[in-house]
Amino acid sequence: MRHLFTLTLLASILAAALFGAIPAQAESSGQLYNCYQQPRLGVGLTGRVTLYPNLPNTIRSTPGYGAKIGSIPAGGLFTVIGGPQCISGIYWWQVNYNGQTGWTAEGDGYYTYWLEPFFTSPPPPTCTLPNRLWVGGQGRVTPGLPNIVRSAPGTRSSGANSVEIGSIPGSGVFSVIGGPECGSDGRWWWYVNYNGLIGWTAEGEGTSHYWVEPWYGSGSTVCPGFMPSRLNIGGQGRVTLYPNLPNRMREFPSYQGFVTGSIPAGGVFTVLDGPNCAQNTAWWLVNYNGLVGWTAEGSGSQYWLEPNY
Repeated sequence: MRHLFTLTLLASILAAALFGAIPAQAESSGQLYNCYQQPRLGVGLTGRVTLYPNLPNTIRSTPGYGAKIGSIPAGGLFTVIGGPQCISGIYWWQVNYNGQTGWTAEGDGYYTYWLEPFFTSPPPPTCTLPNRLWVGGQGRVTPGLPNIVRSAPGTRSSGANSVEIGSIPGSGVFSVIGGPECGSDGRWWWYVNYNGLIGWTAEGEGTSHYWVEPWYGSGSTVCPGFMPSRLNIGGQGRVTLYPNLPNRMREFPSYQGFVTGSIPAGGVFTVLDGPNCAQNTAWWLVNYNGLVGWTAEGSGSQYWLEPNY
């Protein structure tokens, strides 16, 4: 049975009882455990028993390890009508499976889910790329490939009522006049004007791949919300000795970017590109001892980087 307690779980119960280690939240609610596995279902949704580990899920009369009244086979669909209830470290949902109602466990409480949401149609798109443009500002297509302009946000292949009406070449500068709209393809789309060509163009895809970027004019080194930048492409810089802290390097110019390394206070680097303005600071692409990434120049009225002459 996949619902039996493990020896590890029993050991943790005993330890909690002996040493008073029961979490306050669980203790105040009269439960033995908190539930740490993130629930994925909701009342009114359709769910199904997962195909891995390809086992049926027991239906019980009450939430928890109550009387067994039935089961749902692997791949079986059900409707969620109540819950969740946190019992014994596991979330329990009240479900209706082919007219039989009862309670069934969502997973093992750790890493394995026994139930999952089931969508008869694709779930709504989620746009995860952090926005860097704004209405009233300017942007440019990153050097290289052109960016397609469409009649509506989204692509025809993703089901949007959209046709291609033109393109903006690499390094082409445009004005932002509307948006953003999260398209049916999971991309952010901006309504732009490129030399009289007006339509929608995508900001990028995924969580870090940008096709367009903010533009402040040729040679501009001023980012909104930040002081004038002091670095230059091709020059050298270093992390300031005050406040004597390392500067993080990220995979793309944003605090949401994955941290790829850091430069210690006083560390000297070469500036490869920038500034890229985002989140009220200037970001520079740098090379520090062979490690390449984006690092922020400062915050507010404090510089974290400075030229190294």
